[in-house]
Amino acid sequence: MAFEVRKITLPFDLRTSYDNEPFYKPAQEEGKFLLPRCKDCGKYYWPAAFICEHCGSANVEWVEASGHGRLYSKVEERFAFHPGIKEYLPIGLCSVNLDEGPRVFGRLLGYENIEDVPYDAPVHLVWLRDDEKAATIMGWELD
Repeated sequence: MAFEVRKITLPFDLRTSYDNEPFYKPAQEEGKFLLPRCKDCGKYYWPAAFICEHCGSANVEWVEASGHGRLYSKVEERFAFHPGIKEYLPIGLCSVNLDEGPRVFGRLLGYENIEDVPYDAPVHLVWLRDDEKAATIMGWELD
């Protein structure tokens, strides 16, 4: 399943890890959302690793995920932690409890006032892609 992809310009490559090539390449090229899942215990986890965080098995596969979850936390960034990001402020950031179980982080999209956004609100994935930097990051939009 491919998700909506919105073209954006990032001040720099905001990916958090280059070790997750099975995650970023399908996201960048096909708009897919993949998560690692243990073949032994059946649980999903994040961040990605070669060993399951639940049972310690190395029998892990990358599986397409739903891209749906519930808002766990939110904050509106108003301080430029990097000079290149100042023009983009304020930026909504959030953590999301995925339907599959793991918690992920990304940009919060489609809100007017951060204080009005309820915790536990349903959200869905929107890929934010900067073609020039070949970077794709997670955005989460309210359902």
